[in-house]
Amino acid sequence: MLTIYPPREELADLLVTGPFADALRVAIQVRGLSLERLQHRLKVRGAPISVTALSYWQSGRRRPERPESLMALAQLENVLGLPETALSRLLGPPRPRGRSRRREQSARSPWDGSGLVVTAQHDRVDVAPCGGVRGVRSRQVLQASSADVDRWILCQETGSTQPAVTAVRSCRVGRIARERTNGVLVAEMLFDEPISAGESIAIEYELIYPHPTAEHTHFRRFGDRVHDYVLEVKFPAGSSPASCEQFESGPAGAETSGGARPAPVDDGGYAHAAALDFGPGVYGMRWTVAANAPGSSTQGK
Repeated sequence: MLTIYPPREELADLLVTGPFADALRVAIQVRGLSLERLQHRLKVRGAPISVTALSYWQSGRRRPERPESLMALAQLENVLGLPETALSRLLGPPRPRGRSRRREQSARSPWDGSGLVVTAQHDRVDVAPCGGVRGVRSRQVLQASSADVDRWILCQETGSTQPAVTAVRSCRVGRIARERTNGVLVAEMLFDEPISAGESIAIEYELIYPHPTAEHTHFRRFGDRVHDYVLEVKFPAGSSPASCEQFESGPAGAETSGGARPAPVDDGGYAHAAALDFGPGVYGMRWTVAANAPGSSTQGK
């Protein structure tokens, strides 16, 4: 019997618009793997999950919520040949279970992509002399599209080095899930107070790496249009990069009209890039270090 899988164009659209269950179901069909084969491959990767759970996820009956489920989801994205966080960023609000969950439902908030919209974001990246990232401080302005929203779900592609997460302003850190193989960090940023539909909140948080990353780049993947995104990269004094450029691409990875272009570094060691009404897609900066820089044997591409 000949099986005709949905076109990849449909999957590309679902990875931008969601919902999570539809995107997962079509991704599985495009990959051509049974749920049993998926379960086996996840088990080999140290992320055991039941066939029943996978079936519930793709049918929309349940969504991954626990840290171990979110880590299994990160592995599932890899097995399905999807970009990192392609599915996890589509997660909707956790479904209530039992009386206690029903009592809490009014206080629980939608997850990223369901109840909040990023209207502005500012990232400042601190670079080590070797060219790796030492830390990132982020400020986000978020607007609620539903009532009683009390958290933002941070899905960060961190590379091979996992950072510590610190809340700086108007939030605190809740549950954290780390997937070291694919370099994905998922963390709850809990607001000091819930916000109502139409209200905005500005939060700040910081990622500090135990040692500089091997990757010489920083980028954001936006699933929706963001009004204002500013990216600053601070290089150490006396360690200007050999090259530095900003880049952008569409949601499916295709280079946009902006493409890649040089990003000048000023006398203070700062390079910056700004995007207005950008997305969906990827926007970031990458750099290479001078040959004589400390630890410069591994450079960004």
